Amino acid sequence: MQASWSSEMILLGLLCERPMHGYELAQLVATDPAMPVIWRFARSEVYFLLGKLRERGYVAESGAGKGAGPTRTIYSPTDRGREAFEAWLRAPELRPRLLRTAFLARVHLALRRDPRCAAEIIAAQQAHLRQWLRRERENAPADEYVRLVLEVRARQVEASIAALDGLAEYARRAAPIS
Repeated sequence: MQASWSSEMILLGLLCERPMHGYELAQLVATDPAMPVIWRFARSEVYFLLGKLRERGYVAESGAGKGAGPTRTIYSPTDRGREAFEAWLRAPELRPRLLRTAFLARVHLALRRDPRCAAEIIAAQQAHLRQWLRRERENAPADEYVRLVLEVRARQVEASIAALDGLAEYARRAAPIS
């Protein structure tokens, strides 16, 4: 299982789109074509994370009317939850190694809502990565092997910055994903 904080924020972001019951949320995650490429959720994990979101005061529960089955619990974000999600959504990913997961989850959720927001998030991330590269290169160690290892990391970050150009272009052209 990956870092639960991002997992919780992904589910909270989907609930910010519209209130849902747990099964509906699990189905949305399972049927979203991009989600399995970015992040994986087991149905049981969705319910576990909903409980954590409730404990933090980020979601509220309400009962829906009975249909053919039992009463379902509907989860909706609280004001505190919406604020936490917005802060997470717009924060650049500090660790380059989490670009493939947590950052791409942010971009995906932003694209679902407003592609312009996604473009802003991507630009902020690229700026953060450029600063990271500058700091890393300014503090190059004397040891040749360590310096070469750090250069491998730096080149991976450079490649990420370049790859994000394509994602930014997509965001500029895109309509919200639904």
